[in-house]
Amino acid sequence: MSASTIARPTENAAMRAYRRAPLPPVELVADLLIVARATDDRYGARHFSALLDRIFQERGQR
Repeated sequence: MSASTIARPTENAAMRAYRRAPLPPVELVADLLIVARATDDRYGARHFSALLDRIFQERGQR
């Protein structure tokens, strides 16, 4: 089988087919952020803080 017979989606088609995962509840992310900060987990704190910002932006609460 030659490589030319394999269908490959283009980048544009792949981006259109992409669905974002639903965001977790605000309370859960806030609790995880508190735990990350309390345990000096810098990566977790940065991750959950960014996720919390994204939730607020999408829901228009800021």
